[in-house]
Amino acid sequence: MIATKYILEFFKNKKINTFYVFQGGAIMNLINEIGKDKKSKFIIPHHEQSLSMQVDTSSRLNGYSVGMVTSGPGATNILTGVCSAFYDSIPCFFITGQVGQIHLKKRKNYRQFGFQETDIVSIYESVTKYVYQIKKVEELPYQLEKAYKISINGRPGPVILDIPFNIQRQNINFKNIKKVNKKKVFNNNEIKKIKILNSYLSKARKPFFVVGGGIKRSSCEKKFLKLIQKLKIPFATTWTSHDLAPYKNKYNMGSIGKNGSRSANFVAKEADLIITLGQRFAVKNIFGEFGKKAKIIAVDIDKLELKTPLVKVNLGINLDLNIFFKNFKISGVNKKYLDWVREASLLKKKLYEIVIFPKNKRHRKLINPFIFFNKISQSISKNTIIHVDIGAHQTWFFQSFLHKDKQKIINHCGHGAMGSAICSSIAGYYSIKNMKNIVFIGDGGFMMNVQELNYIKSKKLPIKIVVLNNFSLGNTFLGTRL
Repeated sequence: MIATKYILEFFKNKKINTFYVFQGGAIMNLINEIGKDKKSKFIIPHHEQSLSMQVDTSSRLNGYSVGMVTSGPGATNILTGVCSAFYDSIPCFFITGQVGQIHLKKRKNYRQFGFQETDIVSIYESVTKYVYQIKKVEELPYQLEKAYKISINGRPGPVILDIPFNIQRQNINFKNIKKVNKKKVFNNNEIKKIKILNSYLSKARKPFFVVGGGIKRSSCEKKFLKLIQKLKIPFATTWTSHDLAPYKNKYNMGSIGKNGSRSANFVAKEADLIITLGQRFAVKNIFGEFGKKAKIIAVDIDKLELKTPLVKVNLGINLDLNIFFKNFKISGVNKKYLDWVREASLLKKKLYEIVIFPKNKRHRKLINPFIFFNKISQSISKNTIIHVDIGAHQTWFFQSFLHKDKQKIINHCGHGAMGSAICSSIAGYYSIKNMKNIVFIGDGGFMMNVQELNYIKSKKLPIKIVVLNNFSLGNTFLGTRL
């Protein structure tokens, strides 16, 4: 079987039939293979950066996605989206075409030999879980499976295979194909630590959960909400898990952090026990007097996140959240938390009103962005994917938008690339049918990938884009205009 055909069949066997591609000489054989296949669909944006952002979003919504670009500038243009996927722990797969092997430089220090030749492995090794250049066609089956498993196992993230042009056209000899090892089994000692967590919980009077994007990556949203209904304990999210539960959920205190909800930060200050689930201790999350009075227990699949310098983790549990929930047994509801829930709920109501209706009424000629998001949130239906770009409007959104059940919020947090939301909305349209897509973007971010408006128009995609103009970049603002 020719290599390009094998690559296509490999992904189809993983239930992936839609591919984000961008043309170029070093990748055209593979794109042509997809084009000939009647069961496959390809999407071609106007820029490779947009492509990588669409792959990122598609993976967030569907669980996995694949992008393919050509060598040189094609491969380097996806860097921003790859970084976003890496920092937000999004599993996805990129294939970069490469010049033929006869045109590859043989010495590391030799600047360039082939036209559009670039050392992709060196560029991407720090921002992917795995990157490898195929040396011979027989190793392709092993490397495809290895890269795919690495991307989804442990803390997920993006992977890249760099495939020279001549190898793409070769036939694979399936004799002596190397097999990929099974995934890691977690240490039972980590599971035993759950009993210690239970002892902390039994002594606590003001426990508090902080839930990160890991809850979505492990598909544990329903398990967590079921646990909350049983324990009746308040919780906060991060921006990547903000749509975990609707704002009206009485246990939901909003998003934690410097630009998050005041209620979440105040509750984190008053809590005597904080349990974090799949949440990295980022500088944007750990704000003010976070955990000042609390013992902190962290559950994370990445053991390095348990050794954060930002807070003292009293108990770190290095587990996949699915394994954690399977072994976390609760017997009955402790009524001693009822007063704590009332206190947290009152804080939530009071502090939200302060944000939305501040006493300071300067700049009356400009729109108050908090009131704007409060009002518009009431008119956006449940079956909507909301794509929030990077900038001041992002902080206004997460502090004042009253999101509903079943709404999905896409926000590229860790890397924070302006202009991602327009690209994201295109992937949103193709990822989940019968859901509306709306973009909130600043005047600066709007210009970053404005070329994709032509794609949206030419395909007649029903996407709404709201531009908030505060005449600046970042979080400095006086007011805003629409």
